[in-house]
Amino acid sequence: MELMEIWKNFSDRMAEVELFHRAARESAQNELNEIQVYATMLKDNSELKELPSSLHNMTFYNARTGTVEVYHHKKHSIEDRLLHVLLHKNKQYQWLLAEAYEEFEDYLENVYAYCGIGDTALWPLQDYGTISLIELPQKDFSWFAEQAKKKKYIPHSILNKLRLWFPQLKSIEINNKFNVNLWLAITLIEKLRHIIVHRGGKVDNKNLFVENITKACGLFNNGNIAQEHIGFISSFFGKDEYTNLILLLEMRIHPEVPIGIHICLFEKLTGYLMAYALLIFEEVDSHQRKKNA
Repeated sequence: MELMEIWKNFSDRMAEVELFHRAARESAQNELNEIQVYATMLKDNSELKELPSSLHNMTFYNARTGTVEVYHHKKHSIEDRLLHVLLHKNKQYQWLLAEAYEEFEDYLENVYAYCGIGDTALWPLQDYGTISLIELPQKDFSWFAEQAKKKKYIPHSILNKLRLWFPQLKSIEINNKFNVNLWLAITLIEKLRHIIVHRGGKVDNKNLFVENITKACGLFNNGNIAQEHIGFISSFFGKDEYTNLILLLEMRIHPEVPIGIHICLFEKLTGYLMAYALLIFEEVDSHQRKKNA
């Protein structure tokens, strides 16, 4: 597989994730609009104001008797429904971020395989397994890809190798147009994905979460974490009762401007993934061109 094909496959998959994101955003906005129409109707019908906006019975069939069992009953006010739509949209964004990061991991494995087949001097010997070096010329891309998947501590083991082979990556991680530490951003997304998949998108202790991330990317500094790093990580969490919840929704910026201007936290994170993936592509491509010159 050629490097350009690896990049195209990744960007195609990320485009699919983004289309799902846009569909989720549009669906949520349509539902919010419907609730607002209903709320306006209630203002003109005082006799309906005391009624719940929606009623829900949660049921299942009893395995012994076959009868319907009601295990929960929920009444929703207008405010409850608005909050539920936003939380549901956030949950969809969380899972799409997890999917985006998994696509990024697949991309890293394929790039690592491409590096191995293009320049066998790059891989450490243990990555080749039990094969003898004389057999390497007979191995195709799929074999290298399978070996890449067997590496321990993916994705950091692959990322650390790429950062070692291509020092420019580490330089741009710090000095870039985002004014963000990209190594911190990529590590954060990895950890967010873990919390989304295994903990329902909510951390038990955000301070400990910040500590673990900064340790993982060498920014802990004996317990002295830079405020900018704390602020960056915390910006992807809610406030007050949602302080431990990963929040990826659209946020209003410049509230002093009468026209609403929003930034989507989900798009910020997937943008970092795309930008870092492109940096890797460019560095690997440059290396291969110089080798073949």
